[in-house]
Amino acid sequence: MQPMVNLALRAARNAGQDLVRRLDRFDSYQSTDQEKAKFIADCTIGLEKSIIFELKKSYPEHSFNGRETGLNSGSEKQPVWHICVIDDIANFRVGIPAFAIIVGCQINGKTEHAVITNPINGDEFTASRGRGAQLSGRRIRCGNINNLADAIVGYTQPVGVGEEAYAQRERIMKLMSKTYELRNIGSNALSIAYVAADRFQAVVLSNVDEFSLLAGGLIASEAGCLMSDMNGEPRIRQGANLIVSNPRLLKSLLLKD
Repeated sequence: MQPMVNLALRAARNAGQDLVRRLDRFDSYQSTDQEKAKFIADCTIGLEKSIIFELKKSYPEHSFNGRETGLNSGSEKQPVWHICVIDDIANFRVGIPAFAIIVGCQINGKTEHAVITNPINGDEFTASRGRGAQLSGRRIRCGNINNLADAIVGYTQPVGVGEEAYAQRERIMKLMSKTYELRNIGSNALSIAYVAADRFQAVVLSNVDEFSLLAGGLIASEAGCLMSDMNGEPRIRQGANLIVSNPRLLKSLLLKD
């Protein structure tokens, strides 16, 4: 494993252990909505800062972009780290054990290292460009199923009530009659990583942010997955709806017929 991704994994693992301890001590049943909101804010901001602090000890000249803490600029033209402590706050808030810690590193505008972990069950997805993807230290590859009727396809719900959100819901409805199973685990980052590990054969995701897109995209591509927007275009910006699948399923998921 590359030193930079190894360091990122260690920082994410430490933050995850701290997060689990905090969850064990927090009594959500006896807490008010205000107390829950404060607990979530303390976790996201505090642990994001702890990851940045740990990375910065080894790379003080680098830049750090946290979902909650914003951009902490380092030296010009140095790598930029992107950190998100809880991907899928909704799951975290109600205790559903499917949320992710995300750490990605961009060098010269390209994502070179990525870590996505689920601190509850210990899943640790990692990748470095050109060196493949791993799940808890074991090499992973996407599957080769070529028929939607045999595929488990993940999805996430679109946000809002606009035309694009309506079209996305229509796509999901169509998939219900075409796939073996359609499942929503909530976290975009984990959903992408599941395709890389062949737990899902594809995913249709909504409103994917930059943290899930950068880290998840590298892990997926290193595992042999294809990624596109809903029109089949490979260039994707944050906030987009997208498809990630094994190469044999992408065309059928575009649902242009």
